Amino acid sequence: MKSEGYEALARALEPVRRVLLTTHFHPDGDAIGSVLALRNILESTGRQADVVLDDEIPEKYRFMVDAPVHRPDEAFDARVGDRPYEMLIYVDASARDRVGAVEEKKDGWVTEGALLVNIDHHIGNEGYGDVVILEPERASSGELILKLAAVLGVALSPQIADQLFAAVLTDTGRFQFANSDPASFRAAAELVEAGADPSGVAQKVYFERPAAFYRLLGRLFSDMECRSGGRICILTMDQETTREFFPDGHMDTEGIVDFTVQVKGVQLGAFLRQTGPGIWRASLRSRGRADVRGLAEQFGGGGHAKAAGCEIHGGDEEVKQRLLEAMEGYLE
Repeated sequence: MKSEGYEALARALEPVRRVLLTTHFHPDGDAIGSVLALRNILESTGRQADVVLDDEIPEKYRFMVDAPVHRPDEAFDARVGDRPYEMLIYVDASARDRVGAVEEKKDGWVTEGALLVNIDHHIGNEGYGDVVILEPERASSGELILKLAAVLGVALSPQIADQLFAAVLTDTGRFQFANSDPASFRAAAELVEAGADPSGVAQKVYFERPAAFYRLLGRLFSDMECRSGGRICILTMDQETTREFFPDGHMDTEGIVDFTVQVKGVQLGAFLRQTGPGIWRASLRSRGRADVRGLAEQFGGGGHAKAAGCEIHGGDEEVKQRLLEAMEGYLE
């Protein structure tokens, strides 16, 4: 039987000693900060908690990593062995398939009848799982983890506070997005009181980008396309450009899409990044009343009203044209 709320999860945790945690692929600051903080919170209650992710953690968020983060591979299969987990918690994942290979392999890592827990703030989340904490009115999943810590009676360490501060900071766009509300600022204040270092977190996340990032920005903006009378801005990066600027394979492109809606007059922005032959990852932003979550859902993606993403298949001009036509339908 499905149960909902923080107290329900606290009760469900009582007999559980081993917990597995995951979040969505292409993890952002909220996903990473929230899942790592929850691991530390559960560990502080005497439980074993491990994190397994479909993707590597981007370099700028690695300052938050204070214990091994596993990948869904043979090494993790061997680690689990004959000691499966009794609970699997999905954090900041609007649907179970958003966690990639973790969803495909989870049955080999958890006990029969293991509880599946869904902690999220995305509007498109339909409430999957046995225990659900779903608050779409909250700006970040980090705020939900902060409340859960209080319900579990866990005092925040400075490390947990930093992880959750990063979650709130990034999903509110440095408190610049429309989702920044009194609850977000109260959460931030509580985290600073618990030992979070706002300046240090912001420095790591926003002000230590590699030189290649800024060289790439120059290339992308020299080829920037503004359509529909300047109300749509599109940046495009193919695989050749990726190899040129990130020859070691360690990409740093998060946040590039935010620059599209900083152009005067732009209502909708998109950053198209080729991830494979005929496969493009589209990051979407809105500066007006348009809901880009609905736009992303047209292509099987999702997200929030002002920030969303999806994957589109096809040639570069075909994909760009399909996306442009869809975006035009969302202009004010």
